[in-house]
Amino acid sequence: MKLIKDIIDHWGFVNSAQIEELESAFPNMELVIKWGGMQREALPACEVAERIAHVEEMNQDYAREVFIKSESFRKLKEVLGVK
Repeated sequence: MKLIKDIIDHWGFVNSAQIEELESAFPNMELVIKWGGMQREALPACEVAERIAHVEEMNQDYAREVFIKSESFRKLKEVLGVK
């Protein structure tokens, strides 16, 4: 629960440590990777770290930020009663 609260407190943005936690606790939560130049990409949390590592290893691009989809973010806030 602390993980979700921390993510909500940071407007849905997820750091690398939180991605690891989400992989095990909520593997199917859809996250969005915002790349430096490529199109944004939505993936389940269990695939995000591997995808970032692969793209950066191939020198294709870099991950600027990772965040929860806005629809999911709003639903989380609603369910938890956060305004």
